Amino acid sequence: MVFALNVFNLKPELENDYREYSVKAGKIIYGKGGRVVAAGWKPLRNIHGDVERRHMIVVQFPSEEVFQEFLDEADQQNIHHLRENSTSEYIWTLYEPWDMREWVKLS
Repeated sequence: MVFALNVFNLKPELENDYREYSVKAGKIIYGKGGRVVAAGWKPLRNIHGDVERRHMIVVQFPSEEVFQEFLDEADQQNIHHLRENSTSEYIWTLYEPWDMREWVKLS
């Protein structure tokens, strides 16, 4: 299992493009056994000086290979441009699971 963290700003005039991307990407993600585990918007507090309007999504994929399959299929369907053109300040990072309880016990 791996987690993809997406943090970004939506361009207000292009929100419908991101909505279209979300529907199409979601079909691929769920079809491959992935799922959205968290999504947030309208930050309640700006911490450490971040004043941009932000959206956040965490997607769980069964493996890094499945994440790559998602990227490849999204390429084949030519949907990446919908995300790229409708967002700014995009951060997209893939993480492996971290058992913090076990990690804390090591100290």
